[in-house]
This record gives sequence, C-alpha cells and structure tokens, in this order.
Amino acid sequence: MDSQQTRSLSVPIWGLFIIAVIAVLYIAQSVFIPIFMATLIAFLLTPPVSLLAKYHIPRSIGSAIVIVLSSLLIGTLSSYMAEPVGEWVERLPNEIQQIERKLSPFKDSIESVQETTQKVEEMTSISDDGQATQPDVVVKGPNIFYILVDGTQAFLIGVLSFVVLLYFMLAFGHTLILRTSLLFEDKGYQSQILKIARDVQYKLSRYLLLITALNLVLGAAVTLVMWLLDMPTPIVWGASAAFLNYIPYVGPAINLGVITLVSLQTFDSLAQVILPPALLLGLNLLEGQFLQPMFIGRMFTINPVLIFISVLIWGWLWGMAGIFLAVPLLVIMNIILEKNDFQAASHTRHISRK
Repeated sequence: MDSQQTRSLSVPIWGLFIIAVIAVLYIAQSVFIPIFMATLIAFLLTPPVSLLAKYHIPRSIGSAIVIVLSSLLIGTLSSYMAEPVGEWVERLPNEIQQIERKLSPFKDSIESVQETTQKVEEMTSISDDGQATQPDVVVKGPNIFYILVDGTQAFLIGVLSFVVLLYFMLAFGHTLILRTSLLFEDKGYQSQILKIARDVQYKLSRYLLLITALNLVLGAAVTLVMWLLDMPTPIVWGASAAFLNYIPYVGPAINLGVITLVSLQTFDSLAQVILPPALLLGLNLLEGQFLQPMFIGRMFTINPVLIFISVLIWGWLWGMAGIFLAVPLLVIMNIILEKNDFQAASHTRHISRK
C-alpha cells in the first residue's frame, strides 16, 4: 500500500477516533468533569504547595494544608455573602411584582400576540371532517422529591470526587508525570514529556493566577461603581462580576442581565436604569480588551474565534462546567502545540546544519 492510500485511509480513521472521543466525553461527563476540574484547580494551587515544600514540608501535608486553607477562605466568603444574598432571595417575589408592573406595557403587547397565536392554533387543531383532534397523552415524570434526592446525591459524589482527586494531584501529580515519562524507552521522549508538563504547569498556573487577580480587580471596581450609583447590596454584584467573569461570554452576559433587572426595579427614570448596566458593560470591555492583553501578554493570546468555538463545543458537551473549562483547556492545547512546533523547528534546523 503506497503512502497516498495510507493518507486517504488515515482521514476517516481519525474522524472516527474524534467522534468516539467526543461520545465518551459526553456519556461519561460525570466522571470526566471532576477529573478536569481537579486538574485545573491543581494547577492554580501548585505554587503554594511547592512553596511549602521549599520549607521542608512534605507535599502530602502541604497539599492538605493548602486545600483546608482554601476551603476555609471560600467558606468565609460564602458566609459573608450569605446574608445579602438571602435578603435578595426573600425580597424576590416583591421585586418580581414591581418589575412586572414597570414592564406591564410590554407585557400587554406580548399577551395579545400570545392570544392571537392560541386562537390560530385552536382553529388549526380542527380536522377536515369537523372533529377536534384528540388531546395528546402526557406521561408524568418522576416527582420533585426523587429529582432533588437524585440531584443532591450526584452533586455530593461529584464534590467528594473533586476534593479527593485534587489532593492526590497536588500531592502526587509530579511523580505521576515522571512515571508516565518512564514508560517510553527513548530518552528524548522522556525529556520532551517532562518539559511539556513543566511548561504547561508553569504557564497555566501563571495564567490562572493573573486571571484571578484581574477578576478580583474587576469585582472591586464593580462594587465601587454600584455603591456610587446607590445600587442595593453592591458587594453582591461585585462578587458576581468577579466569579462569573471566569465563564467567558456567558458569565458576563448573565451578570449584565441580573444588573439590568435590579436597576429596573431600583430606579424610576430611564437614565438611572441604563447607567448601572452600561457602566458594568464598560468595565467588562475594559478588563477584557485592555487589561487582559496588557498583563497576560502575547504568551496567552488566542484567536477569539477559537475561544468562541471552544466555548460552544465544551458548553454543548458539559454545560456550564464545560464553558468554565473551555479557555483553560484551549490554553493547554496552545502551550502543547507551541512546544511541539518549536521542537520541530529546532529539529529541522539541526538537520539542515548537518
């Protein structure tokens, strides 16, 4: 079989392989999501674990210390945010009624369109012989108690799996990479795997730390702006801006919609209603278009088209968790491809010199 026939056969084989990988990732998402999330957070928490190791604290103990301190920090922030968030949850029914009252002109127009559509559907539901069609049979699903219990059980299993995997990756991830490289007899392959792993670990941890710092700055700016505009509970909107900014496109859009509804409920004049979401949009654009390129640099610059495609694919596969993981996974792929391209170019130059 010549090389042309081999290449023609490799295309459908690779296509089937990619389809199989996507199917496995979709079907077994309850297994892969904790693994990917733990790997991502492990990159973020590896620097403090390595710092503790320099002070002769074993990685097994240092990993536990870092996880406990991170959990305490998250728990403290959550408890601090619980009161204002709970206040909004209690006020939600009244707030919805006020928003509906302000949007009543638009609501009346929509209801008239719905009534017209319903009448047309009733007219078309009559068959040609003048008799109404039989109503559809609706099969009831499981009750709400079963859904809540099943969802809570899956959530707890996912959280437990995530925490255990995170600890093992922080404590023993470096030895796993070393043993993986030793599976290859070629010293060149061993060295390449170790270099790629170190490069991915360093650059991705740096990327995540910079993104976290920028998100904290964005949250502080949003809190200050919402406080100056007399928005209620400004710290809630700052925290939501910082957290949701980890989710590309979807997160800022959700936060913008929530701020718009709260502003609509809080203020009466159109200028006051528009100002908070407009300033929030401006801060998001400033952070995304200027601060990120300035501080993250060209090292992590990725084409926005690729980012959007990655968000669509991973969001379709794993929902909100996939959207959260889309950009870090793309950064990892970009680092690996750049490493391989650099080594291939170096190998080509070495051969040409000979």
